[in-house]
Amino acid sequence: MIRNSIIVEKKESNQVIFSKDFLHWYNENNKDKVILIWDDHGDIIYLSKQIQDYTGWKVEELIGTKWTNIFQDKDTKHIKSHYSRSTDKYLLSNIVLVDRDQKETPFDLSIDRLLFHGEVAYVCQLKNRTYINELEKMVIDSEKLVLAAQLSAGLVHEIRNPLTSLKGFLQLVQSGVQQKEEYYRVMIGEIDKLEKITTELLQMAKPFKNQMKTEKVYELMEDVAFMMNTQSNLKHVELEIACDQELTITCSASQIKQVLINLILNGAEAMTEKGTIKVNSYKLNDYIAIDIIDEGEGITPEIVKELHQPFFTTKEQGTGLGLVITQHLLELHHATLMVKPNENKGSTFTILLPIQAEQ
Repeated sequence: MIRNSIIVEKKESNQVIFSKDFLHWYNENNKDKVILIWDDHGDIIYLSKQIQDYTGWKVEELIGTKWTNIFQDKDTKHIKSHYSRSTDKYLLSNIVLVDRDQKETPFDLSIDRLLFHGEVAYVCQLKNRTYINELEKMVIDSEKLVLAAQLSAGLVHEIRNPLTSLKGFLQLVQSGVQQKEEYYRVMIGEIDKLEKITTELLQMAKPFKNQMKTEKVYELMEDVAFMMNTQSNLKHVELEIACDQELTITCSASQIKQVLINLILNGAEAMTEKGTIKVNSYKLNDYIAIDIIDEGEGITPEIVKELHQPFFTTKEQGTGLGLVITQHLLELHHATLMVKPNENKGSTFTILLPIQAEQ
């Protein structure tokens, strides 16, 4: 039987997949990993003792039960879907195991489908990625603070203009000029501008605050255009926005604006900060699509493959973290980022945000 052939040496053939000694050694030297093996019927035939630390269940309680009891439904569907059409190794990042107290632990998963003497076994390795996630968050937070500081500097500079106007009009009113109503209207407009700037500064001060609510896509894009217009290094970049004003999406406004800022800045740098960037939004099946189209040198298929790797960059002064941050924020929204070169010049970055937000 496959149960015996995997867990103990197969005496009559001198062949072995995993012996008890090997599994014991592996468990003792890989405290942050869990091995799970199930047969073609879906019954668990081996499980590392570390599983109790992450789920609260003892090994003896789970042996002989279905492997699907270990994972969340959405992860189970992904695994089943893969092996319904392929026998290749399956990799899945950032899945979550939940214990009896609802405490979650993130793992990276890899599954090998093995055929041994005509019988099938699935060998699953789970690697605890808590430490990796914490490191990634520290790096991403640091990079976001640098970007927020740069944008804030531009916004603070922009505050001076309405303050100067307010001071001037107040002095005119104080001097007893007529046309006070017209001056009051202008001053209220300047105060509205100040309020908008301070709101954006507050949102950037809490870049990871995950408040999901229904937002108008057009308003998000307008806010981003407003912030971009405060940046002196982008004064030669024109933003063209095209969007149905009725389109809405459930999202964290500050995070999606951060994504758009990152992609627009990337586009501006690709164009040596001169030219036009088009930002278009439209409904595409079950998604809201947002295209960021630049006029740079374009992007090759080879670079596209490397774009999501940390520290990969084509810029002399780049950190290579901009798109990693973008990808991280999009994952929080179950969204996708696609990249392609344009026919004439430049590149198009397309964000696909699901209309129905996943829980």
